[in-house]
Order: sequence, then structure tokens, then C-alpha cells
Amino acid sequence: MFAVDELALDYVPYFQPIFSVEDQTVAAYESLGRGVSPNGDVYSLSFFMHNSDSLEEQDRVITVDSLLTEKAFLKFAEEREKGYLFLNVTPDRLLYEVEYSEGLDFPILQKAKQYGIHPSRIYLEITERTSKRSLDSLTTAVEMFKEQGFKIALDDVGSESSNLERLGALKPDMIKVDLNLLKRSIRSREFQSILEYLKDISLGMGSDLLFEGIETEEELYRAVDSGARFLQGYFLGRPKANFLNAFECDGLLKPHLDSFHQLKRQQISSEIHFETSIKETLEKISIPVRKIGKRVLIDAQSIFKLSGAIQRVYVTDWDGTQVSSYYERDGEFSFKENNLSLQKNWSYLPFFYKHVKQAFRSPSSWQISEPYWDRALNRKLTVFSKVLEGQLSVFIDVSYQST
Repeated sequence: MFAVDELALDYVPYFQPIFSVEDQTVAAYESLGRGVSPNGDVYSLSFFMHNSDSLEEQDRVITVDSLLTEKAFLKFAEEREKGYLFLNVTPDRLLYEVEYSEGLDFPILQKAKQYGIHPSRIYLEITERTSKRSLDSLTTAVEMFKEQGFKIALDDVGSESSNLERLGALKPDMIKVDLNLLKRSIRSREFQSILEYLKDISLGMGSDLLFEGIETEEELYRAVDSGARFLQGYFLGRPKANFLNAFECDGLLKPHLDSFHQLKRQQISSEIHFETSIKETLEKISIPVRKIGKRVLIDAQSIFKLSGAIQRVYVTDWDGTQVSSYYERDGEFSFKENNLSLQKNWSYLPFFYKHVKQAFRSPSSWQISEPYWDRALNRKLTVFSKVLEGQLSVFIDVSYQST
């Protein structure tokens, strides 16, 4: 299981910095176990610590883990006047703490008190390792630690084995996004959508997002763009036996954030220029409607002629039910008419009630949605919408074109 003689190793904590996007400096350190051989070689203990099946192996892991925790507390108490310490704990380790303690005086709490560290400065980072124990048992243990002031982080959220039930049950203070999910989001829009989903979940739960495993500036940009409040990875700092000093921390993050903000401003400026040009074009025409029973007819051809970027046009009633044909561009100067979606309701689409809200504010103006990726067309779209006569709304899907 382990390549060297475990008995010959000196078990020590290494500390990897965690940077705050808000303060642009180190806000915390994660304690990571290392084994140092007599000749000075350093080994990661991740395999040893998280792949133990027998009771004997699990007992040995708990013993080593407790030793590493105590050494991390000693170092943290001596050198860190502020900030947080992240400690990796398996579900079984957390349950062990609860079951083999008297009352609420958990061993890890005793050690924290011994070194004068308030539990509110400690994140218990629950690893993704599976446990034979029930989620209810883990949830109860987590609540007990929270009552004592500890903060909870959930590791590797977004990995293949993580699930939303665990996230909802544990209600962590910090969500650590799986590094593979971050890397895949660079190449895949589908994984980028998952990051956006996690961002919404974190905001809804009141949890902070920490992106780990950042190795490139592009990954840092993606993390910040996806709602990261905290950042961690080799790009900003590797695990070391000692904490960074103030000189080493200075300027590590800020230049990258400055570049990110400049790129975002350029992107926003380009989007606004595009939206304004389309809106000005649409405002030059009127869209009369004719009703035949429940069906509405419009002059779609005149709309498509306005811009080659216009991809779809349709009309709904005030409740979101489609009452016109679905007009789709199928060539540079042509479009097709589809009636299969007549009377279907589109109010579930994210932009519909945003349109309604904006229409209440300014019923005579064109409204503009946030750009989104359309899988059917395989391109970015923006929805332009406006209230028509007779409590109708027209929606025009326009492919985004940067300028």
C-alpha cells in the first residue's frame, strides 16, 4: 500500500495557502500530511490516509491523523495570529470523534483548546471518501461540530461520486469545487454550465466557493468568473513546511485579478455595443399582429431581413403560451415556419419572467436577456423581447457576435 517503510517516516503537516479574492491575500492554509524519510525525501500521505479498509489500518490512520492535527495546531498557534486552518477529515474520522468522546468534548476540540485556537478558525474539510455509515449519522455529527463553533467544508464537490443530497444535508460553510470539474469546464461548455449551477447553489445555501487545484491563469480566470471567493492551487502556492511570510504573499494574486477585470470589462463593453446595435435596429420597425382565433400572425420576413444575426422569432401570450408559429432561420435569406410548438408554454424558460419584470418597468421598450449558450444552434444567443398589443410578447433570438 505504501512504497516506503512507514515506521521510518516522520509525519509532518505541510501547509498550502488559500487566497481570498476579496482581500487578495492569504486567508487560510490547508494542512496536508507528509511523510519525511530519514534521508529527507518527502512523500504525500493521501493514498495512505484515504485508502484503508481493515480496522487495523483505520486505527493506524486515525493515530497518524491525530498526530498531524496536533502538529498543525502547534504550528498554527505559534505563527498565525489570524486566518483559518483547514483540516482534512474523513466521514469515519468525524464519527469516531463523536462516538469515542464524553459528551461534546471531542478530541479535536480538546487539542484546539490546548493550543488556544478557537474552533471558529478551523474548517473541518470532509473528504469525498465513502463511508459505510449512513448520511444521517454524518449529518448529526456535523451538526454537533457546528454547535461547538467549527466551520465545515465539503471537499471535491462536482466529482463523479459527489451528490446533491450530501451537499444539502451537510449545509457546509465552504464548498470546495473539484479540480477536474474546473479543468473540464475550460474545454466543455456543459461542464461550464455545471460550474454556473454550483454558483447558484452556493448563493442559495449561503456557502462560499473555494476552487482548488488551480494550475494556470486561465483556470484562475474561470474560477473567479464562476463565483470563487477563495482560490487554491500550485499556480498561487505549493504546500510547504512553513507559512508564507508577508513579502512572499504580496502581489501573488492581485496582478492576475487586475488582468481578469480588464478582460471582463472588455467583454461587457463588447456585449453592450452588440446589444445596442441590435436594439436600435429593432426600434426602427413596428410589429403589427393579426389574430385568427387563438393564433397570431406576424410579418416574420421583415424581422429576419433586419439582421443576419436573428435566428428565431415567436410570439407568446402574457402567460407564456406560444400563440404564433415558430420561425427559424434556415439560410442567409430564408426561414422556415414550424407550428409544432403552438400552444406550448415557455414560462419555465429563465428569461420569460425576467422579460415580464422588465416589461412592467418599461412596457414600450425592447428588453434584453443575458447571453446564454444554445445547444441546438451551438452558439451563444441573446433574447430580445417586447410587449405587443393585446397582451402579447414577441421574442427574437439573436446570435451573439462580438465586436
